[in-house]
Amino acid sequence: MCSIMAHEFKGFYSKLKNRLFLSSMMGVTDGAFCLERSEGCVMVQLGAYLAEPTEYGTESYFLPPTAEQCIEFLSEENRKAKTSRNVLTCLNLATPKLEWGLQAADCFSRASGDFVELNVHGAYEPYLSIGKVRAMVLPENRKELFRWVEAFTKLKIPLIVKFREGIVDDYPRVLEKLMDTDIFAVHFNVRDERTKRPDFDFVQNIKKHCPLFLLASGYVRSAEDIRMLFECGADTVGIAEPTIENPNYIQEIARRLTT
Repeated sequence: MCSIMAHEFKGFYSKLKNRLFLSSMMGVTDGAFCLERSEGCVMVQLGAYLAEPTEYGTESYFLPPTAEQCIEFLSEENRKAKTSRNVLTCLNLATPKLEWGLQAADCFSRASGDFVELNVHGAYEPYLSIGKVRAMVLPENRKELFRWVEAFTKLKIPLIVKFREGIVDDYPRVLEKLMDTDIFAVHFNVRDERTKRPDFDFVQNIKKHCPLFLLASGYVRSAEDIRMLFECGADTVGIAEPTIENPNYIQEIARRLTT
């Protein structure tokens, strides 16, 4: 990472370090939802939203097609999420075309958003079938992934890339390549379907091979889970599904952390 970019990121790193965030859930984490669940958070993630102008209106998660409409929509989402609380906002974004994604990311920046998260984690079938979302990390698609990352990092807004564990076995090789870019951070969904807990060993192994700022989420259900993730190397920990039924979940777990 270049020294200028590292200096610009420093303030964000200090705000996020050892804190909690509301992790994105497609069709759930809009601005209003994030506002109701953000007590105890340093950051909330809006989306996942999809940048595919030709599909706008077919589902609520497709972003408006024009830059003007998109900025207006995302400004309102940010306004709702940030009302009464000093939280950072991050747009979780997936797209089938780079140019659509870059326009959406630029619109979010112009709408007073703080981060864009490129979704290399999701399972949206129409995008999977053309090698996007979590299929982008497969060896045959990585050249395009790295090209996209380079393009996104040329924008003014910091870039996070979200992966899901278990898709490939050589994530350290992928992250080594990303270390040569101006990426802000990586985010891993580390849910272990066997234990129904975060995969702590995976986090520890990733951090051992990669000095990038690391966000971790997935099956976080207790203050002890969070403490262990921090000890294993996660810099920031995200919580998602428990907040659907309990709007105060993150606030309550943050209090337990302090005690």
